[in-house]
Amino acid sequence: MIKFGDEVKERLLEGINLVADTVKPTLGPQARTAILQGNPPVVINDGVTIAKHVSHEDPYVQMGVQLVQNLAFKAQSKAGDGTTTACVLAQSLCNSLKALEISNVHEFREELEKAREGMLQALDEMSVPVEGGDKVLEVATIAANNDPALGQLIADVFSFVGKDGVISVEEGHGLLTEYELKQGLELENGFISHLFANQDSGECILEKPLVLTTNKAIINFADLLPSLEYASSQSRPLLIICADLQGSALSNVLANVVQGRIQVGVCRAPNHGDARLDELKDIVSVVGGKLFSNEAKDDMKIIDASCFGSCEKTILNQVNTTIIGGIGREEEIQERVDSLTELYKSANNDWIRERLTTRIARLKGGVAVIRVGGGSSVELRETKERLDDALNATKAALQEGVIVGGGLGIIQAFSHLNSKEKLHPMFTDVFLTPTEVLLENADADSKLWDDIHAEEMVGFNAKTRTVENLWDAGVIDPVKVTKSSLSAAFSIALMFLTTEVAVLLEE
Repeated sequence: MIKFGDEVKERLLEGINLVADTVKPTLGPQARTAILQGNPPVVINDGVTIAKHVSHEDPYVQMGVQLVQNLAFKAQSKAGDGTTTACVLAQSLCNSLKALEISNVHEFREELEKAREGMLQALDEMSVPVEGGDKVLEVATIAANNDPALGQLIADVFSFVGKDGVISVEEGHGLLTEYELKQGLELENGFISHLFANQDSGECILEKPLVLTTNKAIINFADLLPSLEYASSQSRPLLIICADLQGSALSNVLANVVQGRIQVGVCRAPNHGDARLDELKDIVSVVGGKLFSNEAKDDMKIIDASCFGSCEKTILNQVNTTIIGGIGREEEIQERVDSLTELYKSANNDWIRERLTTRIARLKGGVAVIRVGGGSSVELRETKERLDDALNATKAALQEGVIVGGGLGIIQAFSHLNSKEKLHPMFTDVFLTPTEVLLENADADSKLWDDIHAEEMVGFNAKTRTVENLWDAGVIDPVKVTKSSLSAAFSIALMFLTTEVAVLLEE
């Protein structure tokens, strides 16, 4: 079946509104919760989790639902937070577009793109770096829904691992939420196929895996078979870090994984050429074992126990691979850090220095493992999801700085841009939406709008339900999260604007 024109937009908009209205009550410190079907039912206020469970029986409406879900999830994966803001902004944009009589779609598309790029630039210009332990603690506490204990834990963890550090969150077995530091690192590549995923979350988690490391592209299954047989004989999963996995090697490994014969995760080694070889040596220093290299003409069919590295845990997803608790000797890792530091001092190329800085930080930082405690499975899950969001928001703030929160930063960015570019009047109402939702969720009097002055940092503090200077009150948002939310909302609006036909595929 095929639908055209206004009918398409009406059905899509119904789906967009459905997702946004479902997650809207979860925005801000006075947020409500949603209850998800389960045994027991799950009470939650995490926007991305709630949005994932929204559906509609009308397939054309469902297209609108999925449009928002997919792009909002991209906002989440990029910045770790901001799904709800992305949804409410997208809803406001799309409803405003539907209400307009747009004669030239392509001209208005340019207007949307101009607004998006201008807003992102304005937010970058407004950004204030997060520096000092007190500021990190403030940001972390706000990100943790104003939970001082959780905020302190997050601040402590980042003080050890740094702004680019690796943090893993697990379910604990006690009442307390605690953390410990382990040797480990994060690689910039995830699994090479989603078929390696062994969790409902879409991740591939390997407990106490053997680690096979090589700069070879593995094509023939015969080259890999001895390693798989050895891992199977030891009843251990196998993590393979290689230049690539192709041909019969890939198809046979996937067949064994899908059939449940062995647990395997495969990721591509970072970088290329000599740089790849150097970074693989970094990895081996952390996990131990042997590096099978083309340069040494190593035969992967000849293996023994010494050929494999090991670690406590490996987590692979579509984006990256995290190695936790490598068995490498601390002295060897320190020697490698010292060697890289000397190379950095003599480097005369910015790109080389940047890569060396990344490699040094990766080796020095290790991995912080947070084990979440709780009195029940429901409490544990709620705390874990809140902690995940708070960690992501804090990391985003440390990476790209912060702006005033309470929706005021978005209003300020628009005001600055509009004074120079004179955007379409519809944007005025659109960028007020986050603040409007915060007022609504706090059951605040709409008359409070009269006291809000964005340029003076005076806005609505949803926590205290008062109008005050939000910057002085510590109400702030990570710039990275805000930018990600805006980008996702504009992407949804652009697709909505230019969609004229919906085709329902026959099953």
